[in-house]
Amino acid sequence: MRINNAAASALALILAACGGGSAEHGETGEHGGEHAEAAEGHGPSLGPLEAHAAEHGPAAPHGAAAGGDANHWDYMHQAAWAQVAGACGQGQEQSPVNLSSAAPMVEMPDLAAHYLAANGNFVNNGHTLQFNPAQSAATLMIGQQAYGFAQFHFHSPAEHTLDRRAYPAELHFVHRNSQGQLAVVGVFIEEGLENQALGALLASIPNGQGEEMATHITADLAALLPPDRAYFAYAGSLTTPPCSEGVRWNVLRTPIQASAAQIAALREALGSSSRHVQPLNQRTVVLGS
Repeated sequence: MRINNAAASALALILAACGGGSAEHGETGEHGGEHAEAAEGHGPSLGPLEAHAAEHGPAAPHGAAAGGDANHWDYMHQAAWAQVAGACGQGQEQSPVNLSSAAPMVEMPDLAAHYLAANGNFVNNGHTLQFNPAQSAATLMIGQQAYGFAQFHFHSPAEHTLDRRAYPAELHFVHRNSQGQLAVVGVFIEEGLENQALGALLASIPNGQGEEMATHITADLAALLPPDRAYFAYAGSLTTPPCSEGVRWNVLRTPIQASAAQIAALREALGSSSRHVQPLNQRTVVLGS
């Protein structure tokens, strides 16, 4: 897709904040490493199969301090996240944000999800339900940029809001390119028809927390996406400690549906698992068409 001048300017701002170069020419910055620590001038650096996993590390033991350790935090004490080493309290490009249907519509690179069924572990890690593929050839193309699928996980209620509306839940597909840069696709979940793909996941929820309670499943990734791939794009961060910035966010405008019973089951399994909406500050959010 050819990018017009307005889109190129908006996309350049987003990519500059995410440490990337020109999407049209496939240039990227450097984001290596295994831990969700922000390297100087770069975004979060995470391992290839554990990308974004630091967002959902082990839950704090009962009675543990709410702040001071990126592994020991909870959603009930978000003000304490600022005490965690990282960008939670000092960052200027934090996620999630409120998205506006009045965002400027510009011609943006297509989101092409080349998703295949993937085998892996479905884990309740104490903060979320997360699918970690054993290995996967699933790829997200954003224009000429290729990002390998790393994992998906859920939040309830949705972390991003649309016109200040909070959907019942949100699904995050996390991807990582060869330079270690992260691109997340956010999918809202609204109440409606029963969702067969989501139902298969709900039937496999582990009974306890931790990797030892993981359930081995095959996940139909493509079935968890809506047909319409119009998306809001902005530069943001991980949404849990250490809140590292440099994440390219692509939140789909169109939600997928799930039945009331499925949403209730998801909420029961997740509890309250969403970060408060963060200030937009000087960032630009665009709606790709």
